[in-house]
Amino acid sequence: MKVAIAGAGVAGSYLHRLLNNQAHQVDLFDHDPGTKCGLSACAWGSSRGFPELVKDSGLDPKKYIMKHFGYVVMDDYWIEADLETVNKPRLLRDLRQGSPIMDSSPNLTEYDRIIDATGVSRDFLPALQKDIILPCVQWRIRTSTPLENRINLGGIGFAWSFPLSRNEYHVGCGSLLSDPNKIIEDLGWVQNSTSNGRGKIICACNGRVRLTGPHRSRPFVVDNGTCEIWGVGEAIGCVAPLAGDGIVAGMRSAQLLIEHWSDPEGYTEAILKEFHWMKSERNVIDKLRIGKRLEMNDAWILRKNSRRMGMKVGLREAHVLLGHLG
Repeated sequence: MKVAIAGAGVAGSYLHRLLNNQAHQVDLFDHDPGTKCGLSACAWGSSRGFPELVKDSGLDPKKYIMKHFGYVVMDDYWIEADLETVNKPRLLRDLRQGSPIMDSSPNLTEYDRIIDATGVSRDFLPALQKDIILPCVQWRIRTSTPLENRINLGGIGFAWSFPLSRNEYHVGCGSLLSDPNKIIEDLGWVQNSTSNGRGKIICACNGRVRLTGPHRSRPFVVDNGTCEIWGVGEAIGCVAPLAGDGIVAGMRSAQLLIEHWSDPEGYTEAILKEFHWMKSERNVIDKLRIGKRLEMNDAWILRKNSRRMGMKVGLREAHVLLGHLG
């Protein structure tokens, strides 16, 4: 079978390595995003499960974990956490194993299967009817002024400041209702940390994140009569709608694709089962978008799913924080 992977982000690069480890011959395609790090929506934060998934690819996760931190300040709450930032550019380079990336799109007539790992653009799968795309802005800064591990909620989105090393931070914001640049400007995190010789901006970019969830991102597999198209990662909604984290989900979706290589229905069922919790998160986003009153059950969803990420949010805190999110 002749296979092409369109998209060399986390899901596409991870799948490429897994297939190479099984002696498959796979071509990798992507377009230059025009960013300094060579990535689109670079997002350096990761959730639980990252080390195990990296090990499964034959790599040492210690090479990619930049900073582990045991707490995060979310609005006015100090929350115990088990979070880490990872060197995503280095990880992707190692996952690709030096394989060439063709700066074009695969020709449908030349392949038996094309893997759509194109993320938000979803270039090869059918367009989605109820898609939710979050615009975001990001900075990597070096500063002598320490920043807290922070998450500020608002505008159906959030701003964050996460440590990458002793004096480097990844700062960003995404919002469905407000201009994320304005939110960061009002917070002053970047300006206060880099002005008057305190530090400098290493790089900055804009990005987009799909908050649709897998249940609203079907189909995952189509046959257009020329070749099969199978989706993976963010292209099929494998990003947490409330938190926006997709590194672990993207890698796990690649594993599920291989496990169901010849079974498209089984693959669809496996994705929906693995990420069933994303459906309830998407429901909360839908309520917030139409201004519907949130209930205690929605707070339970935030509490439960935040613990999946390693953040010990209490029920009372979850109820208050949900109110801040809108």
